[in-house]
Amino acid sequence: MLFRSTSCLLALAAAAIAQNDFDLDKTAAGTLGGVLGLQVRNAPSNALLLVMPSFTGGPTALATFDPTDTRSVQVGLDLSANWFTLFTSPTGTAAVNANVPNNTSFQGLLFHWQTLTAPGATHLVDKISNDVLTQLGTANQGAPVNTALAAARTLSAAVATPGFNAGQGDVMVAGGGQGTLTAATGLATTEIWDFRHLRARSGPTMNSARAVHVTVPLTNGRTLLIGGVDAVGTVLATCELYDPTTNSFLATGSMALPRVMHAATRLPDGRVLVGGGTSSLFDLPSTITGVTDTCEIYNPTTGTWSGAAPIGGRRLGPALTTTNNNRVLVSGGVQVTLLFGVPIAAASTTAVQIYNPATNAWSGGPAMPAARAGHHFNQVALADGRVLMTGGINVPDLLNAQNAAPIANADLYNPATNTWTAVNMPRARSLHSATRLPSGDILVCGGSQGTFTAPVSIANVDRFNAATSTWTTLAPLSTPRSAHVAWLQPDGLLVLIGGQGATTTTASIEALHF
Repeated sequence: MLFRSTSCLLALAAAAIAQNDFDLDKTAAGTLGGVLGLQVRNAPSNALLLVMPSFTGGPTALATFDPTDTRSVQVGLDLSANWFTLFTSPTGTAAVNANVPNNTSFQGLLFHWQTLTAPGATHLVDKISNDVLTQLGTANQGAPVNTALAAARTLSAAVATPGFNAGQGDVMVAGGGQGTLTAATGLATTEIWDFRHLRARSGPTMNSARAVHVTVPLTNGRTLLIGGVDAVGTVLATCELYDPTTNSFLATGSMALPRVMHAATRLPDGRVLVGGGTSSLFDLPSTITGVTDTCEIYNPTTGTWSGAAPIGGRRLGPALTTTNNNRVLVSGGVQVTLLFGVPIAAASTTAVQIYNPATNAWSGGPAMPAARAGHHFNQVALADGRVLMTGGINVPDLLNAQNAAPIANADLYNPATNTWTAVNMPRARSLHSATRLPSGDILVCGGSQGTFTAPVSIANVDRFNAATSTWTTLAPLSTPRSAHVAWLQPDGLLVLIGGQGATTTTASIEALHF
């Protein structure tokens, strides 16, 4: 074989980094008993392609066998006997699919991959792809990733970052910080999860420290970050934009009111509706007193907010959902009643209203089967347009607000029939993640139990079969985790980033294979 002689190369610690002339990405995550898939794009057409796996990241200098070539590859030589060749297509693509043995001793095994084409006009090697890292894993089971965030953070937000790695699956973990939902403090820093290399790296700094904020992707490619709390827990009215073309945060218009534990959604015309929330998180009385029924609409064209029709009651922690019939659902939340500015009632509600953006008006909707609040962050749309609401907090009444507890209730809303169906989970939880898998099933990970003011993170994982509306309990996470970021990569690997651990805020990251 042309490259068999490369087995004599030496890995040089100071070798230069490869040029990354074309794209190598992962299409299947390497589940034990399944497939590990790689995809080459933008390579030279009809070229000989060398695929190089390794247990290490090298680097290996190319000068050893071509003295005029100063480049290197980011793989070692330990598996050079297993390197192989194939040809790219006329459009410069190639696919690699390897069957992975169902051997539990391979759990967590890391492979470095890189490809190159040959021959070149001036060197034996022509073009070199980027390198990628894969981690094998057992189906339906989590495993720690051998990396961590630079800062422990919980109650942060996920922001897609298509400007990196050819838009193939990176995500920004924006803000978050220490504390719990009722005593949170935010960071201005961000970290970017690198899909290709399974690691976190520093991202741009936000204009303001934020935690418990809401993000909404806009139709122009930017992401709007709305409200939340700052570094000392003060509730924010300010907002900002993440621009992936410049990898920076831009100032934009502020809301009329500061908001936290609010909800937001993008309207069918591209504007953003925000509603509910509270203006204070300093203590329970001020939190309840600060709850609002107001709504505002953000116009991305002007960068300004304007008033909108209020929802049907002061709501803390409601959910806003844009459905596939171009309506917006506001559901649940802790509904607060004030008398001369003094709270006289506060309880989670089953109430639902439906918003028509064309008329700026709310109408009555069907009540949810279960009262809940705090479910906005883990709602998920099914492939057929139904929406699954899972868990949340049930505040029974004002006197027992501090002892409010998570619920096991899960409810499906069908926009076509304007009805709800109860599909309860095996266990109670709030501040968990809910992710739609490529199969269409929903995976619910972690979350918290305990009470509203004294939450206890859990490691439980449950899978919802969207076709049969049934739940299956899977193996627990390696560690308890709540208020984390969940991100499904293009190769089907689900990563859980940060959150609140068993005793403290965590920087750890866990991955799940399917």
